Amino acid sequence: MDYEILNSKLNSGASVKIGSIPYITLILSVAFIPAAYVTVAAVFIAHWSNKDMFFISKGSEFKMLKVYIFMGVLFSQFKAISFVYAIIYVLCLFSYYMFFESMNEEEAVKLKKIIYIVSIIAFFIGIIQYFNPGFSIPGKWVDANQFKLTKRIYSTFFNPNIFGFYINLLIISACGNLDFKKMNLSLAVFLTGISCLFLTFSRTSWISLIASLLIASIFNKKYLKYAAIVSAVMFGTDYVFGIGRLNPSSAASDSSFLYRIEIWKACIQIIKDNPLTGIGFGTLFKHISTYSTVVKTNIEHCHNIYIQSLTETGIIGFGIFSSIIFKAASTIIKNIKTTQDNQIWITAFIILSMALIHGLVDSVLLTPQILLIMCMYAGVLKAIKN
Repeated sequence: MDYEILNSKLNSGASVKIGSIPYITLILSVAFIPAAYVTVAAVFIAHWSNKDMFFISKGSEFKMLKVYIFMGVLFSQFKAISFVYAIIYVLCLFSYYMFFESMNEEEAVKLKKIIYIVSIIAFFIGIIQYFNPGFSIPGKWVDANQFKLTKRIYSTFFNPNIFGFYINLLIISACGNLDFKKMNLSLAVFLTGISCLFLTFSRTSWISLIASLLIASIFNKKYLKYAAIVSAVMFGTDYVFGIGRLNPSSAASDSSFLYRIEIWKACIQIIKDNPLTGIGFGTLFKHISTYSTVVKTNIEHCHNIYIQSLTETGIIGFGIFSSIIFKAASTIIKNIKTTQDNQIWITAFIILSMALIHGLVDSVLLTPQILLIMCMYAGVLKAIKN
């Protein structure tokens, strides 16, 4: 492996030549997430063995995250489980600094082109899934009794809601320089992305994308047009095919929504019993049956990032979680106001808005695949800012 990428420091105006690790990691994060983590872990171990842990002393945000991760293990009754999650969070944090220390604008543009190409391939894999007569998914994901629905695609993301979140990231990025008169990678991502987004039948992804594009119109009115296009495709196609995913009366009574309500009720009781420190990372499934007479299956998350943070790390951890989000939002808004060519920061604002809205009814942001991708993206933004 080419480890020299982590020894380069960004200087103002410098053209930093980096190795292949960031590209490989980002491609693998879409194609096969376990391999992405193996790659990051290999780089991490190499630098640990050489005592070259350059990122450990970086900034106040790292210190807060270190406390957050430490709490998620220390106060867990099932420390082995929480320790595995802690390793995942540490590797995500390392990937953030790996991209931050090795990236500049020229390399970021190249990286964007590569991820667009890889994503289009992933989108076509999803489309092929849908039209493959042999493809099927668990019945709990389609709620066939409530909706006229037999399939939901997930491509290489293992879950339709995770895939929907990722598609949103790519659509938002493509909207930054979209030109409907010229076929290019951005337009290809937008068109194939919308098609796949519908086939995920992820209402949370549909609504969070539309809402975040509407919010973005504060900075640029062009996003009203994109919100209208996405709304027309999602609402129109859902109505024409009679699926009913966006029918309010159906949505309020479907099993997935009622299931979430039961999980939230149980989590609130867990929080009341563990208010300051929570129960530890990844251990909800060990506690849920004690607090709920309805939810008995193995459940990994709370279907809400805010409730999940409170459940796993208590008020203290939630305070750290909230402060990091607030700092990120403040930095992005400041750069929108002070940067002349601020499109990259408007895109970042939309992505953050989408993630926070999506997080109201799902915990996709905290899943290993999306968390790694978001940390790498944050590292690129940090590098460009500096």
